[in-house]
Amino acid sequence: MQVGMGSEPGVEGGPKGFVPPTPEELAPHFPQLEDLEFHGKGGMGAVYKARQKNLNRLVALKVLPPNAGRDPAFAERFTREAQALAQLSHPGILTIHEFGHAGGFYYFVMEFVDGVNLRQLLRAQRLSPREAMAIVPQICEALQYAHDRGIVHRDIKPENVLVDKQGRVKIADFGLAKLLGREGQSLPLTQSAEVMGTPQYMAPEQLERPLEVDHRADIYSLGVVFYEMLTGELPLGRFPVPSRKVQVDVRLGEIVLRALEKEPELRYQQARVFKTEVETVAQAAGSGSPAAAHASRPRANRSEARTTWYGPLALGLFLAGTLGTLALMSLSPREEPALVFGALALCLAVVFAWMSRRERLGRFVLFTVGGAVCLAGAIAAVSFSDPCADAPAGISRTPAAGAGPARIRSGASPAGSGKAGPANHQRIDGGFCGCAAG
Repeated sequence: MQVGMGSEPGVEGGPKGFVPPTPEELAPHFPQLEDLEFHGKGGMGAVYKARQKNLNRLVALKVLPPNAGRDPAFAERFTREAQALAQLSHPGILTIHEFGHAGGFYYFVMEFVDGVNLRQLLRAQRLSPREAMAIVPQICEALQYAHDRGIVHRDIKPENVLVDKQGRVKIADFGLAKLLGREGQSLPLTQSAEVMGTPQYMAPEQLERPLEVDHRADIYSLGVVFYEMLTGELPLGRFPVPSRKVQVDVRLGEIVLRALEKEPELRYQQARVFKTEVETVAQAAGSGSPAAAHASRPRANRSEARTTWYGPLALGLFLAGTLGTLALMSLSPREEPALVFGALALCLAVVFAWMSRRERLGRFVLFTVGGAVCLAGAIAAVSFSDPCADAPAGISRTPAAGAGPARIRSGASPAGSGKAGPANHQRIDGGFCGCAAG
């Protein structure tokens, strides 16, 4: 049974050098509790199952390592953390009943959950997509409640997700949370600039800029948990979408990938939106027959395959448009066909790059096309400037009559003039500029 705050039965991990006290050693310091039973050791201490005498209910007692109290600032941080937890009253969040200091130990007395944590569930069996889609919305709902009150969990992982025998989910261990002030100033619940959390589940900004973490870090961590529930693996390195590893709805892959965006601005901005997306897929899966789901799977695979080709296609169109335009301009005396071809190719490249903007190649093409357009605009502005603007003093700038469109030609008199000698005329695209000596 899982009794609270991210502990796990029989686990020998936890704080380095911390030896959990025996129930007999703790009993004299907690007269309000009886039947203490050691449950396990987690990241922030040891957890015991006990019975609260006056209310005759089962509770979870968590004691923190004694060396934590040696820090002079710890007592203040501990009190602030406990007060933050006390503000959370939600069915999906483990309730704290009491906190304090006794027998040299800082402790929490918390709600007892008769069930297992998600890690134990994953070890016992592979969760079906339907089971995963039943768990994730409950986590989202609890996170949204905490986020609305300025609390960021910062350590969402399977060990901190508890599931009771009725399938109800509770989030445990808000001990790594960060209480945000109303004006955006933060009250740190951990040591200054300390990176808190489990690296495999942490958002990139949580590793790089721990003091700038906001609620979107929890959304990223939940994306990692969701991916692991669907595939049984962590999304490390260049990982495939879930629908390529197991038979799941391709839309779930899109949801997971959005939650796992490296840039917080590209993720779901609220946990409630994440919840709605998952519930939409779950409802569609529940209303469809297995035969229909199996029939739609090849179409989903083909759609996904097309998506992966949008980036390379955008790059190919960009290169074809650029090189093709240069080749046509060098081979043809007219520039209009080359420019039209280049413009169409670049437009199509932008369209496909935008469709693959979540991939690195798509973003590269977007930035490259944007730079090329700016450069072409600058060159065009210089090329089509007044050719007579820099004519020497004493040279008139009166256009000659009858000039037709032609490419720049210098060193020859206008056709039909019947005059030879030094040329002081230039034919320009779209007109004739006669710069005659005054």
